[in-house]
Amino acid sequence: MIFMFRKVLFPTDFSEGAYRAVEVFEKRNKMEVGEVILLHVIDEGTLEELMDGYSFFYDNAEIELKDIKEKLKEEASRKLQEKAEEVKRAFRAKNVRTIIRFGIPWDEIVKVAEEENVSLIILPSRGKLSLSHEFLGSTVMRVLRKTKKPVLIIKEVDENELAKTKGTSG
Repeated sequence: MIFMFRKVLFPTDFSEGAYRAVEVFEKRNKMEVGEVILLHVIDEGTLEELMDGYSFFYDNAEIELKDIKEKLKEEASRKLQEKAEEVKRAFRAKNVRTIIRFGIPWDEIVKVAEEENVSLIILPSRGKLSLSHEFLGSTVMRVLRKTKKPVLIIKEVDENELAKTKGTSG
C-alpha cells in the first residue's frame, strides 16, 4: 500500500487547540498515514519558572532540575500515551511513536522534522496561548520560516462547524 503521508510530525502542547486539530484532520483527510510522530516539547522557559518558584525545596539546584525534568517527562509521557491510540485511529496511521524533548518548541519541532525526515508537519493554529497572537507568531511562524518540510496549519474550528463536518462525512 502506498501512503500519501509517509511520516507525519504532530507536535502537541496538550491544549484544546491541539486536540481539535486531530478531530479536524480526521474529518478532512481521506488518506492513510504510514507513521505519526507525536512530539511534546517541554519549554526551557517553563523549567526556568519552575526552578525560580521551587528552588527553596532543594539544597542543590542540579538535583532539583533533574527531579523537575523527570516529573515533567513522566507527565508528558503519560499524556502522549493517552492520545496515541486516538491519533492512530484519527490519522489512519499504521504506527504512532512518541518523542519528548526539552528546549525551545519551534526549534525542537524543526530539528525533529529533519532528524526523522518527515513528509509533513501538522500544527494547530492555536495552542496554549490561544487568546494571544503570540503563539502563531512565535511558534507556527518560526517553524514555517525555519523548516524545509511541508507544513499543514489546521485552523481551530468552533463546535458548530465541527458538528456540521461530522454530520456530512461518510
